[in-house]
Amino acid sequence: MNAWDLVTWFSACALAVSAVLIFAFFLRDARSILDREMHGHDDDAAENPSASGATPESPPPGRPEDPSR
Repeated sequence: MNAWDLVTWFSACALAVSAVLIFAFFLRDARSILDREMHGHDDDAAENPSASGATPESPPPGRPEDPSR
């Protein structure tokens, strides 16, 4: 076994360890996303005005109210 074989084995082990770590981070994030969806915590307040408490009479945030009303 020469030096190149050792470098090859070391690189293969480093890649395998990094793949396992990346997969573990993915599973952790996927679990938190799935838990959030199962408990009904959707982030669609911008798409659904009724979720943010806006009424049809009130202007959207950041826009002045129409004085002709």
